This record gives sequence, C-alpha cells and structure tokens, in this order.
Amino acid sequence: MLLTLLDVHQVRNLQKIRLEPSPRCNIVYGANASGKTSLLEAIYLLSVARSFRTPHIRNVISHEQPHLQVFAKILSVEGQSHSIGLQRSLNKTRIRIDGEDINQVAALSTLLPVQVINPDVHKILEQGPKYRRQFIDWGVFHVEHQFLIAWKTYYRVLKQRNAALRQKSGTEAIKLWDTQLIQQAREITLFRETYLQQLIPVFNQYVQKLLQLEVEMHYQRGWNADFTLTETLDKNLEKDTYRGFTSAGPHRAELEILYQGKPVQTVFSRGQQKLLVCAMRLAQITHLKNQNQQQSVLLVDDLAAELDIQHRRNLVELLIDTRAQLFITATEAEALDIPAEIEQKMFHVEHGEVKEVVQ
Repeated sequence: MLLTLLDVHQVRNLQKIRLEPSPRCNIVYGANASGKTSLLEAIYLLSVARSFRTPHIRNVISHEQPHLQVFAKILSVEGQSHSIGLQRSLNKTRIRIDGEDINQVAALSTLLPVQVINPDVHKILEQGPKYRRQFIDWGVFHVEHQFLIAWKTYYRVLKQRNAALRQKSGTEAIKLWDTQLIQQAREITLFRETYLQQLIPVFNQYVQKLLQLEVEMHYQRGWNADFTLTETLDKNLEKDTYRGFTSAGPHRAELEILYQGKPVQTVFSRGQQKLLVCAMRLAQITHLKNQNQQQSVLLVDDLAAELDIQHRRNLVELLIDTRAQLFITATEAEALDIPAEIEQKMFHVEHGEVKEVVQ
C-alpha cells in the first residue's frame, strides 16, 4: 500500500497538517525539534495505533488536546483505494477503515505495513530478546495469515497457565493447559522457522552490500533443542510453580546474530549496528514484496546519524531499490543526495507547520 493523502491533527506539535506524498521518496527536513519525527510518528500510529517513541500516548497527544487524529488515503498495487483513520485519547482508540468502525488494530497493520529506522534502531540488538522476537513476528504476521490466531491463542493459554502456577493449583490443573500451549507453540515455532529460512538469504545479501561482512543468524526456540516442549514443561514444573511463570516456550525464543562466533552487539560499533539493523529491515521489506507483492512504507529518521558519506550513499541506494514508499528526515535536504531521476517530494517542517517545497 502507498499513502496518497495524509491528514494529521494534534500529534505532538503538529496541530493540523495535510500533505500528498510522493509514491517513491519524501524528504522531510527542518531544524531539530521542528516536528519532523512527529510526522513519521503519525504515519506509524496509523499502522499500529501506537508510537515508536514512547509507550505513553499522553506524550503524543498535543498539549491540552483531548485526542489525536490521523487520516489517510492509501492505494494498493492493484489500484484499489482505501481510507483509514485513527483517533486516540487517553482511554479510547477508534479505528475506521473505508467508513466502518473496526475493533482490531491488526486490520490497520495488514493494510499499511510500516517499518522504522531511527537513531534508536540499535536497541533491537542491545536490549532484550523481546525486541528480536518482535522483529520476527512483524514479518511472519504479514506473510502468514494464520500466525496471529496462533499467537493470540498461545498467549491467552500462557496467561491461564501462569495464573494456575501462581495459585499453586496442583499438577493436574496446570497440565490441563499444557496440551493447548504445546499445540500453539508448535504452530508459532514452525511459522517463525519457515519465515527465517526464507528471510536469511535476503538478509545476508543486504549485510554484504552494507557491511561487506558475513554474519550468522540463528533462531533459538525458547527451550533446549535436545528435549520436546512437553518434556521441558514436565521437567520445569516444580521450578515454574515456585516462580509462578512458565519458563520455556516461544515467548522465551531468541534470535542470535553472530559475527565470528560472538554476538554482534558486543563487537560491532554503533554505526555497524545501525547498518546491520537496516539490513534486517530491508530484508523484511524485500521479502514481503517478493512473497505477497505488497509494498511497505519505510520511515527513516535522521538517516545521516552515525554514518559516513559513503555508507549513507550506499544505504540510500538500497532504500530506493526496495521500491518502498520512503519518508526520510534530515536537518538539511541536501545531506541525503537523492538521485534527481527518482520521483521525490520535499517537505519543510518549522514549528509544527509542514509545507511542500516546489523544486
């Protein structure tokens, strides 16, 4: 899907803006704290109903405003147009698609796949396994329609099993949940492993182009590979009952990325980490396009940060080659060096006002 029209109201310092983006490349430039990142944040909100900058929606809604609102028109590769809208207050989320109220955020995400590359992108490597699981699950969600059902069922059963553990309900009561848990765990694991088998060759190509290095990506299921999950749950039952939570399963899975046998987060510089995560994002976008013919929107905040000129140019070239719709921020438009033959629009942001710059 491509954004053809974007309306934003009360998102941080963006009080009311309206723009018609280019289907290829959109350069958003202006001084720091002018509202550039807030514009990207508004687009991200329209895909997943939350911010990539903060878990607290109160920080995203403009000061003294009751809610934020983002509306867009999008166009599929088949030429089908849709209207999507999001309104969020402190305690309510309203989603509309083609004029109808929708209860599931997943409906937005399905229509508008959005990825983000920002100065905090290295956190996917440096912070906990949760962030790397989210990376995998974004990709699986968009290519395997049954994954969301399995994922939701698994976490519902996991919650019930954990409650039984905390209440010391006894072996029989706890084991009642194991059959369902194991069934959904098997599906989730198969979905994830199949996805990564397809993704890794694409990822390796991008790593070579951006870093000229070879790295390894390994998926750890969330329990010892020498045992089945049934055996592991039985083995850990006493420990899990004492702790009050299930210590093995897909919710404990890990994605290891190694360079010369060591975790990349321990040996790569911050700039190398950024390029590596860019390779991960680009691989997902390319794989999604190859599998489903689905275009993504890619938000790149402060592209120049921690990258020298040559790496910046290489990255811009690869970003353009994905055919994703790009929104790239910079303090100065000239710093990005986008080839003139690429269809592009420029938007200047100043004090929360966004204006298209006629070139």
